[in-house]
Amino acid sequence: MLIHVNASFDHIITCFRALFAINSLKSYTICKHLQIRRNKMFDRNILTKIGLAIVLVTSPVLQAVPVAAQVTETSVESLPNQHFIIDVSELEQTDIGKIVIDASAIGGQAALEIPLELKRISLSAPDCVDAGTYVLPVTATNTDGEIVETLDYPVTIKALANDGESHRDWDEEIIYFLLTDRFYDGNSDNNNPYDLDYAGADNPRGVYQGGDFAGITEKLAYLSDLGITTIWISPIVANIQYDVSAGSQDGAFYGYHGYWAQNFEELNPHFGTLEEFHTLIDQAASYDMNIMVDVVLNHTGYGLHPLDGARENSPAGYPTDEDRAVFEDMLRLETGRDALTESLSGLPDFITEDPAVREQIVAWQTAWLDLATTPNGNSIASFRVDTAIHVDPVTLQHFRNELTTINPDFKLIAEAWGADPINHKNFLNSGKMDSVLDFKFKETARNFINGNLVGANETLIKRNETLESNATAGQFLSSHDETGFLYMLNNHLGKYKLAVALQLTAKGQPVIYYGEELGQTGANNWPVYDNRYELAWEETETENHDIFNHYQTLLDFRHNYSEILAKGNRQLITGSNEDGYILVERAFQDEAVYLLFSNREEAFEIELAVTEADAIAFNHYNGEQFQADGKRLIIPATLLEEGGTALLTLDRGQFSVE
Repeated sequence: MLIHVNASFDHIITCFRALFAINSLKSYTICKHLQIRRNKMFDRNILTKIGLAIVLVTSPVLQAVPVAAQVTETSVESLPNQHFIIDVSELEQTDIGKIVIDASAIGGQAALEIPLELKRISLSAPDCVDAGTYVLPVTATNTDGEIVETLDYPVTIKALANDGESHRDWDEEIIYFLLTDRFYDGNSDNNNPYDLDYAGADNPRGVYQGGDFAGITEKLAYLSDLGITTIWISPIVANIQYDVSAGSQDGAFYGYHGYWAQNFEELNPHFGTLEEFHTLIDQAASYDMNIMVDVVLNHTGYGLHPLDGARENSPAGYPTDEDRAVFEDMLRLETGRDALTESLSGLPDFITEDPAVREQIVAWQTAWLDLATTPNGNSIASFRVDTAIHVDPVTLQHFRNELTTINPDFKLIAEAWGADPINHKNFLNSGKMDSVLDFKFKETARNFINGNLVGANETLIKRNETLESNATAGQFLSSHDETGFLYMLNNHLGKYKLAVALQLTAKGQPVIYYGEELGQTGANNWPVYDNRYELAWEETETENHDIFNHYQTLLDFRHNYSEILAKGNRQLITGSNEDGYILVERAFQDEAVYLLFSNREEAFEIELAVTEADAIAFNHYNGEQFQADGKRLIIPATLLEEGGTALLTLDRGQFSVE
């Protein structure tokens, strides 16, 4: 059996799974719209060598089992990357101990467990799965592992309409994370809604600084010019009001960051009104930007645990018994040492595995999709889920299900400390998340800029192989919880710019921490937190700002070659650690771009082989153009202090692998 494959090795495993369930197959082209660079023919022996066993299914193969249920609907219909619900409530045997669905036909897990408490799970298909109807087998077993009931669940993946309009997939988003309070003050009337003594605080950095929704709205043009497509804002709900350091020597500290909720049903008045939030969402949409909101399902703010009670000489704004009553029977009285039951930093921990608690915390968060919907029909597009590893997995699946019911296009990205695309802690393709924050990327970037160019590139090649359009990762260098990347480099701007170039040209979702584009950085030092600075707006008035221009140039390039950089292959063409440079190809379908990275601090030229004698290379980083001479191209390397980066395309031919 010969199968014609127009795909890269990155996608072979995912895409061959589609063969198992597509109906009436005689011949099949795998992922014909993905990464076509060099057509390859694979026979069964070759496929076996790379660990694939291929079965071409032309008619249903049924396993004899005691009971076979039927799905009453003909099928679920969905677009690539869009979510749909698999509902197996028709499985009615009383002794079911486990329900498993085989979603490998659409790129998912081959044995994904559907929670018995829910009997529903949200799935999606990556864009490498062709349009067609797929059958997903569902198997129910008893506590002894014996099959007691099965059903076949048909799912139809529809083709995206070819209407001539540009379409931006989830894996093409460019995310900008900002702390609302520290970004820009657009409405000073909301700076002290509780009339507290912020001005007299002994730690001015620990109080609200005035940033709000109106401020973000006022600066949308800046973010659009930078090249942002999704604005991730810190949690929007009302936080505890009081100074948590009152009575200590630590210095004043309030919940300006948003992660210490007191009321999940109201906006934080420091940030503005619902009308101002609607204005932000609508105005962002006019710039073709989405709003992502940070949400917390794991805990409340301090002072809300039932054992906290009233305090003698309570600080102004301390929670009342009425405030605590809202969370009655929802918070853990005895904490443990595992991820689920521990109390993070002493915060009151939700019993997220409790069905009643699950329903309530999910209801609080999903209600914001309706509350945030503007008269123009725009709303929140995605959530970043804080401390996701500490939330019960079934609760996260229920959360995903409810969001899918409201909006099948809604996306989730998880914060799971230490996660990366290879070890994503079962958040991807599991009915939970569409993406995880990549905590390992900055280690790869540090390895890269410190001289191991080839090793870091090999790490990114492996990373590429794990990422799909519906299961991706957000690579970041800095955050509000960690010391800034540039700070860790002792403000070495050349190395920093090279790391940024690696980040913004890598597969996955670039996540830019506010101010990084201006060279702002700081230590993660309690209670001052120099990494939670106000954005330096005076820097944005500087003409030809070196670091900002570096970001903007890279992001312009990413926009112009979005599919290649978001979905494409990665391979080393030439160069080595000893050479002090590498040339990397990023390829998708019949197109390619080339990234020339150098960590050398002296000027030098690089001679590169090309397949065509009349090839012309264009460097999108600085606008230079180079003509081949006898299938050789001479390109001057960009010095490290100038960014160490060349963004190349070729007119005619390709660079030759050496």
